[in-house]
Amino acid sequence: MDKPICLITGATDGVGKVTATALADKGYAVVLAARNEAKAATVTTEIVASTGNRDVDYLIADLSSLVQLHGLAETFMARYPRLDVLINNAGVIMPRCALTEDGYETTFQVNYLAQFYLTQLLLNELEKSPQGRVINLSSSVYRAGKFDPANLQSEQRFSTIGAYAASKLCVLLFTIELAQRLKPTRVTANAVHPGIVRTPMMRGAKGVLGVISYAALPFSRSPDKGAATSVFLAGSPDAAQISGQYLANAKVQNVKTAYNTQENRALLWALSMGAYQRALPS
Repeated sequence: MDKPICLITGATDGVGKVTATALADKGYAVVLAARNEAKAATVTTEIVASTGNRDVDYLIADLSSLVQLHGLAETFMARYPRLDVLINNAGVIMPRCALTEDGYETTFQVNYLAQFYLTQLLLNELEKSPQGRVINLSSSVYRAGKFDPANLQSEQRFSTIGAYAASKLCVLLFTIELAQRLKPTRVTANAVHPGIVRTPMMRGAKGVLGVISYAALPFSRSPDKGAATSVFLAGSPDAAQISGQYLANAKVQNVKTAYNTQENRALLWALSMGAYQRALPS
């Protein structure tokens, strides 16, 4: 397949769907990773119809299941010769603490650990690309996040906003560390702040988060604008040398958190790698 191949998680709604459509329109072979097969099939048909690009596919996996993520990676590798762009776009905001089937707090697993796991599974496929690119969706709310190894999964306390902010901080720390480790390769890794985007997740927020989302509506942007930085990083020649950065509005931003240290990044990597190795099929 001569077309660049892109895999996008959470691609049936909001920013993910717009990103998938934009890349399909640019001639990419786009693979949607989604948990709802009926919705994935519908969105795939819509993207093919709107772009005229027939190389749009979908794979099914729930990011709250590492077994399903492993199956997704295996299916992708059997179906495609390489991976040019991996966009870890999916995310959740949980109103209460809930554990996944793997025993992890859901916000931590879906927003962060699933990104780490899927990226590790597909690194060899990315290295087959002339210039593989990893794009991880973070958020400016990372500034409110705390890196606390004793409370990574809300073992001591849970708050919706605290868990979400911590997960986005983990995404950022992981991305910077990943880029450092990928320096000997042709693969880049960057984190993205899409902005405050009017998505179904935002509109459907409940409780305190619902109040915050409602207050933020006047400052929110369309999914098209929210997707612009991911689209830039995926395909622009100007992004080829950008790695280990945090971007908003297609521009590199300063990382503003005291938790961004080499020690914290190495510790998070070690903890995540332990979880990754335990989850691998024996």
